[in-house]
Amino acid sequence: MKHFITLIVLTVFLAPLQARAGSGYDYQLYKNSENYGIVVFPKKYIFKSLGDYIASISFDAVESGKAVMRRGSKNENETLMMPLEVQKKHSIEKFIVIQVLGQDAMLAGIYDPEWGLTLPSAQHGMEAMKENIPKTLNIFRGSNPRRQTGIPGRLTGLPSRG
Repeated sequence: MKHFITLIVLTVFLAPLQARAGSGYDYQLYKNSENYGIVVFPKKYIFKSLGDYIASISFDAVESGKAVMRRGSKNENETLMMPLEVQKKHSIEKFIVIQVLGQDAMLAGIYDPEWGLTLPSAQHGMEAMKENIPKTLNIFRGSNPRRQTGIPGRLTGLPSRG
């Protein structure tokens, strides 16, 4: 019984340290001139056509490192992404989070301080990403038609802006 109690005490004190130690996954942060971001993890699974597409829509790789588990601005949902310090360093308020599951399977979420963190559970292939990323960026831009590109829309699960 003494060993069992010791094990419980160690687990309670070590669990937060393990969580802070990181996920073991690296992220890649891309940023455009509008200070919007795209965070992709695990970095080692970024395939050529995904990296090429992100570059083709004027996003530059700006930083990478260990992904950390974070919640949305309203303390809802949770996923791996860049640390908050990195987000602040690059003045990024709104960004897309992409988890690469395979060559043609990705999960995409959206972080917006107004809406929080939206994490749809539907998997997307590369073609769906090419269609939905510009739509999401247009939603980030709001009603400024000068900054719009393509047809406004949204990734599945993103709240509508009335």
